[in-house]
Amino acid sequence: MNNLEKTTNDYRQWLIDLKTKIRQSQIKAAVRVNEELLRLYWDMGQDIVVRQMEATWRNKFFEN
Repeated sequence: MNNLEKTTNDYRQWLIDLKTKIRQSQIKAAVRVNEELLRLYWDMGQDIVVRQMEATWRNKFFEN
């Protein structure tokens, strides 16, 4: 294997490793975003339940 082939193979492997790291970071970021959105939706659901329990028909919560 000559020097140019070794350099080309090293460069290819570096690109493969770089792409893998980028993809892993993208997946981690997506998971964290989804976790935060799930927390938000859960909290919103809890707030709705509490308001429903406290609501009376005349305060129009159910209409809104």
